[in-house]
Amino acid sequence: MVFPQIMSRLWSYFVFLCSKRARLAGQSPDGREAVLLNYVLKNAEKGNPESVLSTIENFAQHTWLMNIGKQKSTILDGAVQRIDPKVALELGTYCGYSAIRIASRMTKPESKLVSIEMNPQNCSVARAIIEHAGLSLKVKVIGGTLADKLEEVDGFIEEERVPYLDFIFMDHSNQCYLSDFLLLKERGMLGKGTGIVANSSAVGFAGASDFFDYLRSHPEELETEEHKCSVDPLSLPSTLTVSIYRADLPVFTH
Repeated sequence: MVFPQIMSRLWSYFVFLCSKRARLAGQSPDGREAVLLNYVLKNAEKGNPESVLSTIENFAQHTWLMNIGKQKSTILDGAVQRIDPKVALELGTYCGYSAIRIASRMTKPESKLVSIEMNPQNCSVARAIIEHAGLSLKVKVIGGTLADKLEEVDGFIEEERVPYLDFIFMDHSNQCYLSDFLLLKERGMLGKGTGIVANSSAVGFAGASDFFDYLRSHPEELETEEHKCSVDPLSLPSTLTVSIYRADLPVFTH
């Protein structure tokens, strides 16, 4: 990465970091999400998920995005490929990068991913990028929060004729990780073998410590690998956990 790109990326990072509204709403004040969409439509091969992912990564070389990043992506890929889910849930779509990454690595016939995003503008961008990747029939983006959309998730599980979710990726508001996990657990949407990947953000986006404390204190319930990572552009320390749900709960009556 050349010096002008580094400075551009740093500047765009601090623009986001210094905006309280951006951190709460999950969208940049400079409209970079819409710029990203146009960039993808112009430069990525339509119907090619890998081309779309690569194009988003190229864009992120000069403009910081709330993406999982290459280091964590490799770990996420491994978790998805190990579990190979039929039905998956993502919390925190943003612009669709991780949704495309997860869905394109789900190999079972008619496998589906539901992704929940609180920001309506981000939902529109993500849907358009996911459609450009050729995955609109495999990925459904829902606007709102898990607490608001629990019935839709419940309906998704029933529609797919499965007892519970096979895989969950948490990459939304870190403060919601524990409460959302417990909500899914209480509703019987987890089952023995459900994979749960949780991404903690770096400085300025903290708040997942209670969930990580729960993971560490409940090894009989969740078998967890904890990966120490770094987050660009400042190589700030971050964590990605990969857990397998061990308990065999009674299934909630859908």
